[in-house]
Amino acid sequence: MASSPLVPYSQHPGMPLSLPDGPERLEPLQVTIAEAARLLAYDSRTIRRLITRGELTAVGEGRMRRVPVQALRDYQQRHIIT
Repeated sequence: MASSPLVPYSQHPGMPLSLPDGPERLEPLQVTIAEAARLLAYDSRTIRRLITRGELTAVGEGRMRRVPVQALRDYQQRHIIT
């Protein structure tokens, strides 16, 4: 059986995800376009536009397209206003 693509949440203290509490909070390695939009407070069309421009990386095609959570963190870091 394949291992789950989840890592302990405590290893990634960056962007908070609303996940159910359990014995150990886990965070997904990838999220859907809609979830990425919700996490960044953007519209899903904006997320698709960022992917097309190459500003945000994505894995897969069509309905199976996913955005790595680390890519969201990297995008957020590049766009911090100081």
